[in-house]
Amino acid sequence: HKHSEGRQVRWPTAMARSVRLNPATVTADHLPALRSLSDEKADRKLEEVRHGGELMEEMEVFPDHRSCQDVWWLVIFLLTVLGTFFVAFWYSEGLIRWSDAHINTVGYLAYGYHTSSWVPNIWTLVGSGAMGAACSVLTAFIIVLLMHRCPSCMVWTSLLIGPIVMMVFGVLIFVFAAASGIYGSGYTEPGSAMILTITGCVFIAFGICMLTCVCCCYKSLIPFMIKLVEVVGDVMEDHPSVLLLALIGSMFSAAWMITCGVAFLGTYITHRVTLHEQHRSVFYAVIFLATLINVWGAQVTTNVCHVAYCGVFGRWYFQTRDCKSPVMPSIGAALTTSLGSVCLGSLLVAIVRAVQQVVRVMKQQAMEDGNIVTCIILAVVECFIRCIGDILEYFNDWAYVQCAVRGASFCEGARISVALLTCANAQFIIRDLLLGSLVSMSSILCGLAGALGGGLTGYLTEGSVAGVLGLFLGGYVGLIAGYGSVSVISSGIKTILASWAEDPAPLEQTHPDIAEEFHSRMSGYRG
Repeated sequence: HKHSEGRQVRWPTAMARSVRLNPATVTADHLPALRSLSDEKADRKLEEVRHGGELMEEMEVFPDHRSCQDVWWLVIFLLTVLGTFFVAFWYSEGLIRWSDAHINTVGYLAYGYHTSSWVPNIWTLVGSGAMGAACSVLTAFIIVLLMHRCPSCMVWTSLLIGPIVMMVFGVLIFVFAAASGIYGSGYTEPGSAMILTITGCVFIAFGICMLTCVCCCYKSLIPFMIKLVEVVGDVMEDHPSVLLLALIGSMFSAAWMITCGVAFLGTYITHRVTLHEQHRSVFYAVIFLATLINVWGAQVTTNVCHVAYCGVFGRWYFQTRDCKSPVMPSIGAALTTSLGSVCLGSLLVAIVRAVQQVVRVMKQQAMEDGNIVTCIILAVVECFIRCIGDILEYFNDWAYVQCAVRGASFCEGARISVALLTCANAQFIIRDLLLGSLVSMSSILCGLAGALGGGLTGYLTEGSVAGVLGLFLGGYVGLIAGYGSVSVISSGIKTILASWAEDPAPLEQTHPDIAEEFHSRMSGYRG
């Protein structure tokens, strides 16, 4: 099916098979999501829906010409990147000297007894992080490839790996305690055995609860998820270079994490005496700025790939003129006209995550000071802020779909997404998707591969201490890089759903079973 130039949004007037509605004429009675709201809130929501519908009418799908959006945020981000690279270069020599000066020193390890210990060379740590990222990216590449070849097996594996890992960690805690003779050995403080026992039980209990949810609560939803993964796999089979894009994006994510690590650690080591002499508010400001820069860069890298993925799947769905080779046009749009929008949306998330990190540090300090009341209050505040960040990240993903498909600004993409998904009652389909669990569990696999690669590199290079540090560093970098790679699955499914909400005809022609599943799930909640 080919779509003509200047294609306009078509809103069905009949409700034979669909409950998609025209935002210009929709009322609160037509939308189940608005029925529980007060009249004032429902009117405000309808006003936003109508405004988003007007933007859809004005902005065609994949226009011939796109203007650059949110340019000033791009300028600010580029200046931030240049500053971060300059700081990393400026303080890298001091960091290397500090690392060399601390090799083969004697220090304390856990529980207060002496042993020979040393700080690994900085390049060993960088190498461990890089190896962790490489192993993670390779694992992500294999996961995405297997998602296409055997989607049923991989979906089940991705959902089960999390509970299994949790239970294995719980068992390992008991095994470690028994193997080291910790019970009654006198090497630990009183109560340590009980703490380890409780920790192991908590891990195992959480693993059992997660496994129960997958096998009982999610079981009926998994076949639907498998069908969607098959559709994404069909597109990746036609355009395998999408996997290369995921690989490159993950490499950039890992490079940014390492650069920020060198910049921030080098700055801290050089100015640590001055920093510790300052008031706590100065320390909190430094934590906020460092987290903001780190998360902003990581978010931009991940979201650029997300916008490019959305462009590929959108061009495939609407069969545009460049649908035969959609990867390069999609990358071009993500790195030029839509990059400012990506920077703006990513900055919003980075600010929330930076505030969350400051609150977490304050909570830890309150715990060290023995201030239980403050610790509890800050824990509640941290949970609240984390929820805000999760909501922002989730909603940004849908807004970026419109940035990729229409070349909209970030705010325009958000308004269009609200109108499109609300009028299609797509929240009932989204409710049945296991995207979060699928991507998260796949990321855990990538993180474990990164930890193994980083730990092995550190151990073979400089011994056990470097191996432990490489384990954690490789796991952290690998988790971030792996998430960027496997997110192509989430991007593809969200683009297909958003495109179907606008025009179901293409999906009905290419994958009628998926289109029918969308209709049945949406209509099943109509009332």
